[in-house]
Amino acid sequence: MKVIKRDGRVVDYDREKIAIAIQRANEEVNLEQRADRSNIKSIMLYIEDLGKKRILVEDIQDIVEQKLIEQEKYELAKRYIDYRYEKTLAINENNEFSNVNNEIMFAGNI
Repeated sequence: MKVIKRDGRVVDYDREKIAIAIQRANEEVNLEQRADRSNIKSIMLYIEDLGKKRILVEDIQDIVEQKLIEQEKYELAKRYIDYRYEKTLAINENNEFSNVNNEIMFAGNI
């Protein structure tokens, strides 16, 4: 399966990225709200069993949120959403910095 990133790049699906994101959110909640290996594996298998050739990264993230809520991991879902938002902000910041650098380099060549 291929994943379409926010910037349009197409990359191979990497199930470990899902596990890492959930684990980071896990660190922010109490024990009862944490997803265990079985919870995480069921989410990854659900995504993989969709049988899609291509999927948007945002769709994967939406599915993770939905599945955490279905597993009654409400606080974890909230932390995952927060983690996702922070990561999006960081990506946007990096893109803006890159665009400014490109504009400065371009202006210097005029």
